[in-house]
Amino acid sequence: MATADDILQLEERRWTAQIGEDSAAMAELFADELRYTHSNGLVDTKESYMTAIQNKVFDYRNAERSDTEVQVFGNVALVTGAATIDVVAGGRELKLNARYTVTWLERDGRWQFLSWQSTPLPAK
Repeated sequence: MATADDILQLEERRWTAQIGEDSAAMAELFADELRYTHSNGLVDTKESYMTAIQNKVFDYRNAERSDTEVQVFGNVALVTGAATIDVVAGGRELKLNARYTVTWLERDGRWQFLSWQSTPLPAK
């Protein structure tokens, strides 16, 4: 069974892949059933989210995470925390402050990023 540290390492790999626009790493880490719910309510699938990153619809620059908690329940892990995300979205530079929940799912011996849900917080 995975430990909290194992899941945190996966989270670090995921953020590195998103910021670095590493399509191969994202394809490996993202579950085919991925649902990425943005703080504005829009929902992306694995395909639409990866395409948006590759086409710089979302150009992630940095993500500072804090207050992170990991809970592992067999083959499901939940990660909650706060993040300040520097991103260029739709050509606009944004600094997003949010609380988030991430779901990771293990199947066939491999953990994959299954969902993201974020709620905006007031600017710091």
